[in-house]
Amino acid sequence: MDIASSQIHMRVATRQDAPRIAEIHMAAFGPNAMLHAQFPTPAIRQQLQICIEKKALADIDDPKTTVLVVTSSNDPEKSDIHVVAFAKWSHPVYPGEDYVEPPWEWPEGTELDTLDAWIAKAAEAARRSIGDTPCYCLSYIGTDPSYGRRGAGQLLVQWGIQQSDASGLPCYLESTVDAAPFYRKNGFTIGETISLPIRVDGGTETQTYEEVVCTYLKS
Repeated sequence: MDIASSQIHMRVATRQDAPRIAEIHMAAFGPNAMLHAQFPTPAIRQQLQICIEKKALADIDDPKTTVLVVTSSNDPEKSDIHVVAFAKWSHPVYPGEDYVEPPWEWPEGTELDTLDAWIAKAAEAARRSIGDTPCYCLSYIGTDPSYGRRGAGQLLVQWGIQQSDASGLPCYLESTVDAAPFYRKNGFTIGETISLPIRVDGGTETQTYEEVVCTYLKS
C-alpha cells in the first residue's frame, strides 16, 4: 500500500533498505538513555547497528511483520529519492497460531540484565493494557533527525490505524514520554507509565527511565 504526501512517499521496505533503516535507527535513538544503558559504549553501539540491519532483514522477510519506509525527493522525476524514516508493524497473532518472531542477536558487551528487565516490564504493561487480544504493534518507528516534522511519522502511524479500523483490532505501542503527545494527536489513548532504574554508559549514577503505553481502537 502506497500513500503519498507532498514530497514524501511511503512504501513497503525491501531488503536493500536494511542498511539505511539501521542508520536511521541509530540516528533517531542514539541519544536515548535506555539505549545507552543497554549498550553502554560506542564500540557496542557500533556493533548494534550491524545487529539492527540483520534484524531488519529478518523482519522484512517475516510474513507477520510489515516494515515500512518513507522516501523523500526534491523532484519526483529525479533519481535522488532516499529513505528518511521507517516503522515496523507487527501483525496480530491469534490464539493457536504457531508463530515465533525472528530473534535479535545482541552485540557482545550488551547489558543483558537491563535489557531483559526492560523487556519484562514492557511485556507486563502490554498484558495489563490489552491482555491476550491480537493487535497491531508498532515495535519501532524512527525518522532521520534532519527530516523531522515533515509528516513521515504521520504516514507510518496512519498505516497501523488503517489496519486497526479495517480489522476492528487495537494498535499498541510503547512511546517515549516526549513523543506521547504525537500519538495522542493521532487518536491513541495514553495509558500507564513503565519505569526502570538504569545506569547510563556504564556509570554508577542511577536515573529512572520512563515510557508510556499507547493504545488505539476506533470507538
